[in-house]
Amino acid sequence: MAKELRTLKRFRFQLLHKWVTEHYPPCKIADVGGGKGLLTYLLRQSGYNAIVIDPVDQPLPKVYKDLAGKRHKIKPDETIPRINKGFQKEMAKDFDLVIGLHTHGSNMNIIDITAKYQKDFVLLPCCVIDEPIIPQADINWLDSLEGYARKKGHSVERFELNFKGQNIGIYTKRI
Repeated sequence: MAKELRTLKRFRFQLLHKWVTEHYPPCKIADVGGGKGLLTYLLRQSGYNAIVIDPVDQPLPKVYKDLAGKRHKIKPDETIPRINKGFQKEMAKDFDLVIGLHTHGSNMNIIDITAKYQKDFVLLPCCVIDEPIIPQADINWLDSLEGYARKKGHSVERFELNFKGQNIGIYTKRI
């Protein structure tokens, strides 16, 4: 079972896509630090107006597998909307939902700005790299982020994706 859960980590974009489509209606989404854009691609295929915000311009993968294991090719000329910059707080005002999947240095910014503009967020944080805090021994990063979000006025819930390791996130739901 543990080996199977570790294997599912390869499907984290597909699992998060499934979770988002089960919890939010189609809306305008910012995929902060979206990398190659597979999550954005999947969301757009499901009727969401999603865009990647990432300073590094990367092409979509050529192929991916869905959760059933079926292989899908992405056409070579297919693209997704991108903003090739680091996430800046004012960007959030134009979106209904801001997603951060292992978004180094942007988790607290996403919490701050979604509180200011009364927007939703989904965060699946991994670590404190480039965050404006100093890591402290015996303090859980996810607990800290959740507490920080509550102090900013968010009503926060936790969720868990079906893979092992860095699979627990937090989210808000206004829409």
